[in-house]
Amino acid sequence: MILSKNVIAPSGAQRSRWSHDDFRRQKAVVKQFQERQQSTPYLIGPPNAGGFSVLKNIDYEDRLPLNATAARLSSFESLRLLPVVRNALYGRPLRHLDEKRPSAIQALAIQKIMRLPPPTNLHKMKVKLKSYLLAAETGSGKTLAYLLPLFSMLKEEELQNAPAVWGLPEKPYIRSIILVPTAELVQQVLAQVKDMCHDIKLASAGLSQETSRGVADGIRKKQLDILVATPVPLLKLIHRTDWSILDDCRKIIVDEADSLMDRSFKNETQEILDTPPRLETLIFCSATIPKTFDRTLAQTYPNMERIVAPHLHQIPRRVTFSTVDTSARPFFNDKRKALVETLYNLDRNDSDPGKVKRIVIFVNHRESVPDLVAYLNDLKIHAVGLTRDNSLEERSSMMREFIRPTQLLKDVTDLNPVTGSVKTLRVLVTTDIFSRGIDMQSVRTIILFDVPFSSIDLIHRAGRTGRMGRRGRVILLATKSEMRPWLRGLATTINKGYALV
Repeated sequence: MILSKNVIAPSGAQRSRWSHDDFRRQKAVVKQFQERQQSTPYLIGPPNAGGFSVLKNIDYEDRLPLNATAARLSSFESLRLLPVVRNALYGRPLRHLDEKRPSAIQALAIQKIMRLPPPTNLHKMKVKLKSYLLAAETGSGKTLAYLLPLFSMLKEEELQNAPAVWGLPEKPYIRSIILVPTAELVQQVLAQVKDMCHDIKLASAGLSQETSRGVADGIRKKQLDILVATPVPLLKLIHRTDWSILDDCRKIIVDEADSLMDRSFKNETQEILDTPPRLETLIFCSATIPKTFDRTLAQTYPNMERIVAPHLHQIPRRVTFSTVDTSARPFFNDKRKALVETLYNLDRNDSDPGKVKRIVIFVNHRESVPDLVAYLNDLKIHAVGLTRDNSLEERSSMMREFIRPTQLLKDVTDLNPVTGSVKTLRVLVTTDIFSRGIDMQSVRTIILFDVPFSSIDLIHRAGRTGRMGRRGRVILLATKSEMRPWLRGLATTINKGYALV
């Protein structure tokens, strides 16, 4: 029961029916609730932020029950997963972890999605669409939160409906689709899918704008359990097969759904979702719920079940956030000087002794990237730039340096080809192309050279560090004109664990 902060004492008649102990217990519960509200990490912020605040506010009382449920489901053995899926999980993605337990969103998602038994007759059953929204903070393991139930559902269908699934050996089909917005995410998600499917025995492939026509035509002739794709190339494939390639597709997952359902991709995404005649499971997955996205889902899928992690829209507490006022001495509103001073300080500190320090700098416009990279290189700071103007091969090569585990300085021979006083840093300057979904294991520091346009951008950029329990830091540079009252309080808002709106 949720109690109001304004508690009305019982009247004389009511008091007579209460024992003294009952009344005392009631006052104690109210006091405890009020104290919890005052110290809750779920307050909204920053206040009065104008156009910066675009996220749906998730009420505190809606988050409370989720903590208890997630805590109760403290092991993968307590969740309904097939043994072959659980063994692949332990032997592949979690093999390096001493403690193998689900994150909050993984526990909540698997419990909800896998609560129903598998269908026993796929071709005769009446299709009823079940739709879900998985929403959790960045770096919380959302990919596994939808992959694990997907693997289990596909294998259960095989076991329950072997003749129906494999009855037409010559017919190409796609049993499930994972939609993502970028070619980089196709590569990343497909690598994780193939890693586990090696043991689970499921066939998978990837399709993006970087996929050659020959490879795309080859997908038309395959029998695939999972296809990871971006929307536009998938639509072209569907059109070339007269829409029949998705006749047997029963499950679609829309990852980074807030992006795929905005104006850039919404029409293409919705056309794909409307194509499969037997679609039975639809999962949207996102680290943020913008207000416009929330309204779209409410109108299009009014019966959707929402699975929201307790710490949605929060920057993880293990990430330290700070703001640098570049109008103060010695910078005098020169952001570049403030950036260089910040990088020199990071190079000299002993937070990661003996290790390469990888830093990602986010700017708002891709035109700013080449100039900033040249400026840093002129000062003997090794920096590279990444934008959509680079080819996929170039982007993959640059990102590989920041995705792989942290290296020791003694093992690196080409750390600083520019040669200068900064010996431990590798710096990547980029835009939001690098801010969604990419799992960077070795990046501890994020620098926001430009103030993000919205709270969505802030959450995704800051989410490139502090992932899956690791520590990190985010440094925001702001000029005098950008230092509005709400921005001055942003660091306090985030470091106290308040949820952004």
